[in-house]
Amino acid sequence: MTLANKLTLVRAALGVVTFACVWRQTPSSIAWAWGFYVAATVTDWIDGWIARKTHSMSPFGALADPIADKVLVIGTLIAFLRTRNLFIPHWAVFLIVVRELVIGGLRALAGTQGKLLAAERWGKWKMGVQSGCVLAILTLLLLQDTFHVRLPSWTYPLPAYLTYLCLLVTWGSAALYLHQNRRLLQESWEGPVSR
Repeated sequence: MTLANKLTLVRAALGVVTFACVWRQTPSSIAWAWGFYVAATVTDWIDGWIARKTHSMSPFGALADPIADKVLVIGTLIAFLRTRNLFIPHWAVFLIVVRELVIGGLRALAGTQGKLLAAERWGKWKMGVQSGCVLAILTLLLLQDTFHVRLPSWTYPLPAYLTYLCLLVTWGSAALYLHQNRRLLQESWEGPVSR
């Protein structure tokens, strides 16, 4: 297994640990969650850099990398729902999960036709925005619950707004992804398309 793939698996594991820490909701566990999340986002950049520099990009990495991203981001968003004072809209998190299931289904469909759909540029931008938003929410939680900082009132709706931003970029990238692969979808439900 390549070093890049090992780092991808580490990121997935860190996503699970981050979820558990946020779910526990103690001051110390939130601090640990923040550290684990930052470490996981750093590995996301490093494993891609290593794979490109060493020319060790693999089919496993192309599939495992976005899965690790989803475990990290969606797991943390779901754990946030247990914290009532964040006021994160449950329906928005649900729609983000639905988007990932739709794109995951598209990748599975491509696999049945012998094709591999790796993450595209806008998917990377989506992940970047999601990671930034989730880290910002986690930082607010850290300041409030761990360091007991009295935050100004304008910060109270920020977690909801950041979740809306995640939802917007998530479905925006999905629309582009589905549009680019529309021929694949068309062939799957209508049979081969004449060229």
